[in-house]
Amino acid sequence: MKKMVSLCSGALATLLMSGCASQPPVMQAFSEPTDRGSMQFACGNGEKVEMQFYPEQGRSVLRRSGWTVELPKQATETGYAFSNGPTTVLGKGNELTIQIGHLAPIWCRSNRPMMVAGVQ
Repeated sequence: MKKMVSLCSGALATLLMSGCASQPPVMQAFSEPTDRGSMQFACGNGEKVEMQFYPEQGRSVLRRSGWTVELPKQATETGYAFSNGPTTVLGKGNELTIQIGHLAPIWCRSNRPMMVAGVQ
């Protein structure tokens, strides 16, 4: 019995340590969207999200896990930023980070370059 507990403890420690050191798997975003104002992203946590950009209106829409949130554009020196207070999206090119309240940030990447005029 002692040997079994020792083996289980060792396996658990190995699993926990390997989870911390591993990199996220290579991510594939959605299929190519038809709308040039839309970008789809695969995230490090396994989620897929979509951003619909409306640069002329100074806003974007984030679609994530079955919910949609509108985000007004925020001033930024580089890249782009959209926030409604509790939800913030910061990005540059084909990468973005989603921050929701005090939760851990979610890093996401698209498999295509940013093609939306007025959004860098």
